[in-house]
Amino acid sequence: MLRLTLIALFLAPILHAQQDSVLHTLFFTGDTGKDTIPSEALFLLAFEAIDNPKSSVVLLGDNVYPAGIEKGSGKARSERILTAQLELFSTYQGNLSIIPGNHDWSAGKASGLNAVKRQAELANNFTRGNSILKNSGAVYFANPGMPGPELRELHPKVSLILLDTQWWLQHDLFHNVAHDGKRIQETSADALQALEKLVAEAEQQKKFVILAGHHPIFTNGKHGQRKEPFRFLFTYTPLRIFGLLGLDRYFVQDIHHRRYNKLRREVRKILSRHPQSIYISGHEHNMQYFSEQQTHYFVSGSGAKRSPILRYRYPAHFMDDQQTGFFKLLFYASGKAEVQAFGVRDRGEFWSKVLFYK
Repeated sequence: MLRLTLIALFLAPILHAQQDSVLHTLFFTGDTGKDTIPSEALFLLAFEAIDNPKSSVVLLGDNVYPAGIEKGSGKARSERILTAQLELFSTYQGNLSIIPGNHDWSAGKASGLNAVKRQAELANNFTRGNSILKNSGAVYFANPGMPGPELRELHPKVSLILLDTQWWLQHDLFHNVAHDGKRIQETSADALQALEKLVAEAEQQKKFVILAGHHPIFTNGKHGQRKEPFRFLFTYTPLRIFGLLGLDRYFVQDIHHRRYNKLRREVRKILSRHPQSIYISGHEHNMQYFSEQQTHYFVSGSGAKRSPILRYRYPAHFMDDQQTGFFKLLFYASGKAEVQAFGVRDRGEFWSKVLFYK
């Protein structure tokens, strides 16, 4: 009897591990478009992903520095920056999703809408003819220049929802964005309502829910700094006219800007109604992880660049600004969600945490 008990105790964790299989794996990083040669971090991510066909990859914007897919003299180089990244995934059998960031919108300039459309065309055309991706030809937004949301069903139990957060920060008197024929305010409201519906439906079906946008909800990096008194002058004084003309591109990329902050509030409000949802973003060139009311927020923007974490304004569970890298999310059949951080300096995984049991 004692022998049978010992055997049972020995086999229990093994059987449990076999039963608790990984349903799907998600790799994500942003700000990868630094040069025509992909970064070490993106090479490492591709190496990990290609070895795992039951996975997905999300590139979280700023895919091409400094101003997206350009025209004229910068056209060839900007196209090569994106193509070099796509070539890494030519033998990848999973799903690839690419969302734009502020630099992909011509760094917030008036030509941004056309730049985003050019990037979408290049990415979709390249993967259609040069990859074995499950979603070849459809890696970018179906309607580039629109805010989204766009649903990607990665697994019967894993839903990914894409947002173009720069859309909310881009539109000004002379900065066009795509819309559905309605006023910008109506298009914005419709997008947020559609987002709420998608998140609620996934939650009702007991799925893992991941929302992806370029801009973080929380950050202790440079985009979390207040930059006063200039922000005040450009927001609450007659100098505000420069903001209406689209000349406050430097300030609108920070979370304290009134338009950015409004978007943050709306996203937080939606996700707070659905505990255990996950928001992933780039923008800051480092790695951070926060949680609020059982919602989990990630910043993964060190795909090719590094910038320091400047101030611990928001309590974080994890922060790293010492190396380029990416995050990996694992979703298990038991309902467990786990995160792992990978870095170039550490040549692989260097931190992990169980987020929750659904």
